[in-house]
Amino acid sequence: MRLTRNPLALLFTGAVGLASLLALIEASTPGLSYWALALALYWLVLAIAMAWFVRVLGPGERRRAWEPWMFVPVGLALGTVLLVKLDAPLHARFALSESSLESYARSVRDDYVSRRWWGLYRVDDVEKIPGGARFMVTSLTMNWKSYGFAYIPDRAPDPEEGRYEHFKGPWYIWTDGP
Repeated sequence: MRLTRNPLALLFTGAVGLASLLALIEASTPGLSYWALALALYWLVLAIAMAWFVRVLGPGERRRAWEPWMFVPVGLALGTVLLVKLDAPLHARFALSESSLESYARSVRDDYVSRRWWGLYRVDDVEKIPGGARFMVTSLTMNWKSYGFAYIPDRAPDPEEGRYEHFKGPWYIWTDGP
């Protein structure tokens, strides 16, 4: 069964799929980077295009009822919103990277190597802290902060050391900046 032969419909569905993929990648790191603004504008353009598609290609006096392809972009957009709302991209990407990050956190020294991939995260900065280590994975976000993960297995972090939010087990999301 073929959903559509309309090249505009295929192009639009592909554009929504790309927007969904980029949104899920952006949501898989703590904090929102600056390119999330461009992504929001891209979603806005897609929403306007969808309104045009519904008006021009949707049901009307001389047109057939809704075609099956029209539900694919809507399903992609709703699925993306649901996954982002549930924080699923962040938890999934972290789960796939946790063992690599943990083994590195246990062996981090003062002469660390920054700007490397550990698991699925590009770690820009590593800092050894008392009882663990912290990794910066998102730098200079929309509110001028840097975000990352902190591995502190033996104790709860001291509020004077920075802003920490418990994430999972011995892992915390830490924030650096104003």
